[in-house]
Amino acid sequence: MTDTKSTPLVEKEPDIKPPSTPVYVGDTILGVVTAGLWTLGGLYVVNPRETRLILHFGKLTHLESTPGMHWAPNFGRDDRLISTADISFLVPEQKVVDTHGVPIMVSAVLVYRICDAQKAVLDIDNVHRYVQAQAAAALKLTVSKYSYEELKVESAPVQEQVATLLQAKCDIAGAEVVSVTLAELNYAPEIAQAMLKKQQAAALVQARELVVEGACNICMDAVKRLEAAGMTLEQADKVRIVTNLLTVVCGEENASPVISVAAPGS
Repeated sequence: MTDTKSTPLVEKEPDIKPPSTPVYVGDTILGVVTAGLWTLGGLYVVNPRETRLILHFGKLTHLESTPGMHWAPNFGRDDRLISTADISFLVPEQKVVDTHGVPIMVSAVLVYRICDAQKAVLDIDNVHRYVQAQAAAALKLTVSKYSYEELKVESAPVQEQVATLLQAKCDIAGAEVVSVTLAELNYAPEIAQAMLKKQQAAALVQARELVVEGACNICMDAVKRLEAAGMTLEQADKVRIVTNLLTVVCGEENASPVISVAAPGS
Protein backbone atom coordinates (compact mmCIF):
# COMPACT_ATOMS: atom_id res chain seq x y z
CA MET A 1 0.00 0.00 0.00
CA THR A 2 1.17 3.40 -0.81
CA ASP A 3 1.42 5.79 2.14
CA THR A 4 0.21 9.24 1.17
CA LYS A 5 0.72 12.38 3.29
CA SER A 6 -1.98 15.07 3.42
CA THR A 7 -0.82 18.53 2.43
CA PRO A 8 -1.85 21.33 4.78
CA LEU A 9 -4.29 23.96 3.49
CA VAL A 10 -2.82 27.42 3.09
CA GLU A 11 -5.18 30.23 4.18
CA LYS A 12 -5.60 32.99 1.66
CA GLU A 13 -4.80 36.44 2.95
CA PRO A 14 -7.89 38.77 2.97
CA ASP A 15 -8.00 41.40 0.34
CA ILE A 16 -7.86 44.60 2.53
CA LYS A 17 -7.99 47.90 0.81
CA PRO A 18 -7.64 51.35 2.45
CA PRO A 19 -10.69 53.68 2.43
CA SER A 20 -11.06 55.53 -0.76
CA THR A 21 -10.77 59.28 -1.09
CA PRO A 22 -14.55 59.91 -1.14
CA VAL A 23 -14.77 58.32 2.32
CA TYR A 24 -12.25 60.78 3.77
CA VAL A 25 -13.87 63.65 1.98
CA GLY A 26 -17.35 62.74 3.23
CA ASP A 27 -16.11 62.28 6.78
CA THR A 28 -14.39 65.65 6.66
CA ILE A 29 -17.48 67.34 5.29
CA LEU A 30 -19.66 65.71 7.95
CA GLY A 31 -17.31 66.87 10.72
CA VAL A 32 -17.20 70.41 9.37
CA VAL A 33 -20.97 70.58 9.04
CA THR A 34 -21.46 69.25 12.57
CA ALA A 35 -18.96 71.71 13.98
CA GLY A 36 -20.55 74.51 11.96
CA LEU A 37 -24.02 73.71 13.22
CA TRP A 38 -22.73 73.56 16.77
CA THR A 39 -20.98 76.90 16.27
CA LEU A 40 -24.10 78.49 14.78
CA GLY A 41 -26.00 77.46 17.89
CA GLY A 42 -23.93 80.01 19.82
CA LEU A 43 -25.40 82.95 17.91
CA TYR A 44 -27.95 85.16 19.66
CA VAL A 45 -29.70 88.48 19.00
CA VAL A 46 -30.12 91.46 21.33
CA ASN A 47 -32.95 93.87 20.50
CA PRO A 48 -33.05 97.58 21.44
CA ARG A 49 -33.70 98.23 25.15
CA GLU A 50 -32.80 94.64 26.04
CA THR A 51 -29.99 93.10 28.04
CA ARG A 52 -28.94 89.45 27.81
CA LEU A 53 -26.99 87.71 30.56
CA ILE A 54 -24.86 84.72 29.50
CA LEU A 55 -24.14 82.05 32.10
CA HIS A 56 -21.93 78.98 31.69
CA PHE A 57 -22.48 76.23 34.21
CA GLY A 58 -24.22 78.66 36.55
CA LYS A 59 -21.59 81.39 36.42
CA LEU A 60 -22.14 84.78 34.79
CA THR A 61 -19.64 85.02 31.92
CA HIS A 62 -20.98 87.87 29.80
CA LEU A 63 -23.55 90.67 29.83
CA GLU A 64 -24.60 92.10 26.47
CA SER A 65 -26.82 95.17 25.91
CA THR A 66 -25.62 96.31 22.47
CA PRO A 67 -28.34 95.67 19.86
CA GLY A 68 -27.42 93.23 17.10
CA MET A 69 -26.20 89.67 16.58
CA HIS A 70 -23.59 88.22 18.93
CA TRP A 71 -21.93 84.90 19.63
CA ALA A 72 -20.99 83.02 22.76
CA PRO A 73 -19.87 79.42 23.34
CA ASN A 74 -22.90 77.16 23.35
CA PHE A 75 -21.66 74.36 25.62
CA GLY A 76 -23.17 74.63 29.11
CA ARG A 77 -24.72 78.01 28.31
CA ASP A 78 -27.84 79.49 29.90
CA ASP A 79 -29.31 82.80 28.66
CA ARG A 80 -31.34 85.27 30.73
CA LEU A 81 -33.07 88.11 28.86
CA ILE A 82 -34.62 91.22 30.44
CA SER A 83 -36.11 94.40 28.97
CA THR A 84 -34.76 97.81 30.00
CA ALA A 85 -37.67 99.77 28.46
CA ASP A 86 -39.99 101.91 30.60
CA ILE A 87 -42.76 99.88 32.23
CA SER A 88 -46.10 101.39 33.29
CA PHE A 89 -48.02 99.74 36.12
CA LEU A 90 -51.32 100.74 37.70
CA VAL A 91 -51.04 100.26 41.45
CA PRO A 92 -54.42 98.71 42.41
CA GLU A 93 -56.87 100.84 44.38
CA GLN A 94 -56.53 100.21 48.11
CA LYS A 95 -58.15 101.50 51.29
CA VAL A 96 -55.98 103.77 53.44
CA VAL A 97 -56.82 105.57 56.68
CA ASP A 98 -55.63 109.18 56.52
CA THR A 99 -54.14 111.18 59.37
CA HIS A 100 -57.64 112.11 60.63
CA GLY A 101 -58.80 108.51 60.71
CA VAL A 102 -60.96 108.85 57.59
CA PRO A 103 -60.85 105.82 55.24
CA ILE A 104 -60.06 106.78 51.65
CA MET A 105 -59.50 104.86 48.43
CA VAL A 106 -56.30 105.63 46.54
CA SER A 107 -54.43 104.27 43.51
CA ALA A 108 -51.44 105.42 41.45
CA VAL A 109 -49.67 104.96 38.13
CA LEU A 110 -46.06 103.82 38.46
CA VAL A 111 -43.47 104.12 35.69
CA TYR A 112 -40.14 102.34 36.21
CA ARG A 113 -37.30 100.74 34.27
CA ILE A 114 -34.54 98.18 34.85
CA CYS A 115 -31.16 99.92 35.13
CA ASP A 116 -29.02 97.07 36.50
CA ALA A 117 -29.77 93.81 34.70
CA GLN A 118 -27.45 91.73 36.88
CA LYS A 119 -29.24 92.71 40.10
CA ALA A 120 -32.68 92.40 38.52
CA VAL A 121 -32.07 88.89 37.16
CA LEU A 122 -29.71 87.28 39.67
CA ASP A 123 -30.51 88.99 42.99
CA ILE A 124 -34.34 89.04 42.79
CA ASP A 125 -36.60 86.10 42.02
CA ASN A 126 -39.16 88.21 40.11
CA VAL A 127 -38.14 91.85 39.79
CA HIS A 128 -41.46 93.10 38.40
CA ARG A 129 -43.52 91.47 41.11
CA TYR A 130 -41.09 92.85 43.71
CA VAL A 131 -41.28 96.45 42.42
CA GLN A 132 -45.06 96.39 42.12
CA ALA A 133 -45.53 95.04 45.65
CA GLN A 134 -43.15 97.65 47.07
CA ALA A 135 -45.03 100.38 45.17
CA ALA A 136 -48.32 99.44 46.86
CA ALA A 137 -46.64 99.48 50.28
CA ALA A 138 -44.91 102.84 49.70
CA LEU A 139 -48.16 104.43 48.48
CA LYS A 140 -50.11 103.25 51.53
CA LEU A 141 -47.42 104.34 53.99
CA THR A 142 -47.07 107.83 52.49
CA VAL A 143 -50.78 108.57 52.01
CA SER A 144 -51.53 107.67 55.65
CA LYS A 145 -49.44 110.70 56.76
CA TYR A 146 -51.80 113.21 55.11
CA SER A 147 -55.45 114.17 55.34
CA TYR A 148 -57.83 113.87 52.43
CA GLU A 149 -57.86 117.64 51.90
CA GLU A 150 -54.05 117.81 51.94
CA LEU A 151 -53.82 115.02 49.39
CA LYS A 152 -56.16 116.92 47.09
CA VAL A 153 -54.07 120.11 47.33
CA GLU A 154 -50.53 118.77 47.82
CA SER A 155 -50.50 115.86 45.39
CA ALA A 156 -47.08 116.73 43.91
CA PRO A 157 -45.12 116.49 47.23
CA VAL A 158 -46.95 113.26 48.06
CA GLN A 159 -45.99 111.74 44.70
CA GLU A 160 -42.34 112.74 45.22
CA GLN A 161 -42.30 111.15 48.67
CA VAL A 162 -43.77 107.92 47.33
CA ALA A 163 -41.15 107.82 44.54
CA THR A 164 -38.29 108.51 46.98
CA LEU A 165 -39.44 105.82 49.41
CA LEU A 166 -39.95 103.32 46.61
CA GLN A 167 -36.54 104.05 45.04
CA ALA A 168 -34.81 103.15 48.30
CA LYS A 169 -36.48 99.73 48.12
CA CYS A 170 -35.77 99.25 44.40
CA ASP A 171 -32.02 99.93 44.56
CA ILE A 172 -31.31 96.34 45.58
CA ALA A 173 -33.41 95.12 42.64
CA GLY A 174 -31.63 97.18 39.98
CA ALA A 175 -34.79 99.17 39.15
CA GLU A 176 -35.19 102.92 38.69
CA VAL A 177 -38.43 104.73 39.56
CA VAL A 178 -39.28 107.21 36.78
CA SER A 179 -42.50 108.67 38.21
CA VAL A 180 -45.43 108.04 40.53
CA THR A 181 -48.77 109.76 39.83
CA LEU A 182 -51.90 109.55 41.95
CA ALA A 183 -54.68 108.17 39.77
CA GLU A 184 -57.73 107.85 42.06
CA LEU A 185 -58.43 109.60 45.35
CA ASN A 186 -61.91 109.21 46.87
CA TYR A 187 -63.59 108.61 50.17
CA ALA A 188 -64.32 104.99 51.05
CA PRO A 189 -67.84 103.88 49.98
CA GLU A 190 -69.10 103.50 53.56
CA ILE A 191 -68.53 107.20 54.37
CA ALA A 192 -68.74 108.77 50.92
CA GLN A 193 -72.34 109.96 51.38
CA ALA A 194 -71.69 111.50 54.80
CA MET A 195 -68.53 113.27 53.63
CA LEU A 196 -70.39 114.58 50.59
CA LYS A 197 -72.97 116.20 52.88
CA LYS A 198 -70.17 117.68 54.95
CA GLN A 199 -68.56 119.16 51.85
CA GLN A 200 -71.90 120.56 50.71
CA ALA A 201 -72.48 122.14 54.10
CA ALA A 202 -69.01 123.70 54.11
CA ALA A 203 -69.54 125.04 50.61
CA LEU A 204 -72.93 126.50 51.63
CA VAL A 205 -71.39 128.26 54.64
CA GLN A 206 -68.65 129.73 52.48
CA ALA A 207 -71.22 130.91 49.95
CA ARG A 208 -73.32 132.51 52.71
CA GLU A 209 -70.31 134.30 54.14
CA LEU A 210 -69.50 135.66 50.70
CA VAL A 211 -73.09 136.85 50.17
CA VAL A 212 -73.25 138.55 53.58
CA GLU A 213 -69.94 140.28 53.04
CA GLY A 214 -71.09 141.55 49.65
CA ALA A 215 -74.46 142.68 51.05
CA CYS A 216 -72.79 144.69 53.81
CA ASN A 217 -70.57 146.42 51.28
CA ILE A 218 -73.60 147.21 49.12
CA CYS A 219 -75.52 148.69 52.08
CA MET A 220 -72.63 150.85 53.23
CA ASP A 221 -72.02 152.06 49.70
CA ALA A 222 -75.72 152.89 49.21
CA VAL A 223 -75.88 155.01 52.39
CA LYS A 224 -72.68 156.86 51.46
CA ARG A 225 -73.95 157.57 47.96
CA LEU A 226 -77.29 158.91 49.26
CA GLU A 227 -75.55 161.21 51.72
CA ALA A 228 -73.11 162.35 49.06
CA ALA A 229 -76.09 163.26 46.84
CA GLY A 230 -77.33 165.69 49.50
CA MET A 231 -79.93 163.59 51.29
CA THR A 232 -80.14 163.94 55.04
CA LEU A 233 -80.69 160.56 56.59
CA GLU A 234 -81.63 159.93 60.18
CA GLN A 235 -80.34 156.87 61.98
CA ALA A 236 -83.73 155.20 61.61
CA ASP A 237 -83.66 155.86 57.84
CA LYS A 238 -80.21 154.28 57.58
CA VAL A 239 -81.38 151.24 59.55
CA ARG A 240 -84.44 150.88 57.30
CA ILE A 241 -82.34 151.12 54.12
CA VAL A 242 -79.77 148.62 55.38
CA THR A 243 -82.50 146.20 56.52
CA ASN A 244 -84.30 146.32 53.19
CA LEU A 245 -81.10 145.89 51.16
CA LEU A 246 -79.93 142.99 53.30
CA THR A 247 -83.30 141.32 52.91
CA VAL A 248 -83.19 141.70 49.14
CA VAL A 249 -79.56 140.68 48.67
CA CYS A 250 -79.42 137.83 51.19
CA GLY A 251 -82.87 136.43 50.58
CA GLU A 252 -83.18 133.22 48.58
CA GLU A 253 -86.47 134.27 46.98
CA ASN A 254 -87.13 137.22 44.73
CA ALA A 255 -88.19 140.35 46.63
CA SER A 256 -91.76 141.59 46.13
CA PRO A 257 -92.20 145.37 46.40
CA VAL A 258 -94.70 146.57 49.01
CA ILE A 259 -96.37 150.00 48.63
CA SER A 260 -97.85 151.58 51.71
CA VAL A 261 -101.16 153.25 50.89
CA ALA A 262 -102.68 155.54 53.51
CA ALA A 263 -106.34 155.10 54.24
CA PRO A 264 -108.65 158.05 53.17
CA GLY A 265 -109.21 160.60 55.85
CA SER A 266 -106.25 159.44 57.93
